[in-house]
Amino acid sequence: MKQKKPVQPAPDELRAEAAVNEVLGTRRVDYDDQTESGKADFLLDPVDGVGPKVVLEVSSTTDPDRQGLWEGLDQHYGGPIPGLQGDWQVQFTPGTRVKRSARPLVELLQDLERDGVDRISLYGWSDSTPPGQFPTQQHAERLQKLAHLRIVTAQRVRSDKASGRIFPFEVTEGTARHTADTISPCVDDFISSKQGANKVEKLARYTDREGHLFVWADRGQLDVTMALRRGFVPSDSPNVPDSLHTIWFGSLDAGEYVYRWTRAGWTLVTITSWVTTNSLTDASTEE
Repeated sequence: MKQKKPVQPAPDELRAEAAVNEVLGTRRVDYDDQTESGKADFLLDPVDGVGPKVVLEVSSTTDPDRQGLWEGLDQHYGGPIPGLQGDWQVQFTPGTRVKRSARPLVELLQDLERDGVDRISLYGWSDSTPPGQFPTQQHAERLQKLAHLRIVTAQRVRSDKASGRIFPFEVTEGTARHTADTISPCVDDFISSKQGANKVEKLARYTDREGHLFVWADRGQLDVTMALRRGFVPSDSPNVPDSLHTIWFGSLDAGEYVYRWTRAGWTLVTITSWVTTNSLTDASTEE
């Protein structure tokens, strides 16, 4: 049988590991490089030899299409774009083929910059077209390009500090509450899912270690992102199996904040080792 090639952990897994290591004072002693089946994502031991040993599993509630989208966006739009003068907020959709659309998008934004156009959107003409009239032929062609790329809007952000960057986001319908009462139910839903049950079962095999589960919320779960950003702490608890010692629950769009649950309840933790990612434009409505 051919030996499998070792695989490094994914970025979201490494970010979860970094959070746990920072808070607990642990370090990695082993990880799942996918060369054998049944291994946990990470085995962590205390740096100074004092304290519990941890087995960590990392997962997410992310929709596969959205996860693929954001992995591509993070790869292609992590820094300044050559040939682009202004900064642009661009709304992508899960159907966007990021690699294929990268060059045509930049060319379209360059055209808009040359003509002094700061916004284009499939929601409306956005080129000062009088009400009741059709857009100009040039703008109609640009809208067709935008639709072909499966991108919804592009808005220039004028600033003296502009560096030619594209800031991707998604507009997701939802409500950002002034509480954290959806956090525990989100965790309950994940644990009761097939994916969650598999994670719990794997952790239960390591009887000599504390079982820790780190769950990333879907980027469309605005309640989680907003609750973390605003520092709201849940007052209830999820239904956690005895084999789970600690639950970590975070959002890739919530900056340096993450929730940690133990039998004592929820706490809000700040992670200094994380490099803050570009946050979503807040497209929520508040109650």
